[in-house]
Amino acid sequence: MSETTPDRTVTGLGAPRARTSGGVRADASRLLARNRVPQPGGASPVPAAQPKPALRAKEQLNVAVPVDVRARIRAAYRYTGVTEGHRTFSDLITSLLEAEARRLEGQYNDGRTFTGGDQPLPGGRPLGE
Repeated sequence: MSETTPDRTVTGLGAPRARTSGGVRADASRLLARNRVPQPGGASPVPAAQPKPALRAKEQLNVAVPVDVRARIRAAYRYTGVTEGHRTFSDLITSLLEAEARRLEGQYNDGRTFTGGDQPLPGGRPLGE
């Protein structure tokens, strides 16, 4: 005796909706309008976007530091990065380098930026050895 295969077609769902990547509908204007409270005078409830600061050119910097200093600063970034506003580890290192540069400029150059930063550094043994 042979049984027929049952019909397992799901009905009543209609045609699939068009989707963009990530499963979001292409037009979210209805959702946005439904979730915003109208402001008196027609003002937008969303504050104007703040302009982003201009991006500065970046360059790779490779330095050798003691293992314990590396571990300490990485741990400090992990624990304080968000609180202190450092979006990346590079942001933290840049802030530290800028603070030390300001300190040295203030102490040794009347607060003015040193010149000659684009010149090659001396090679060989570290200074003072």
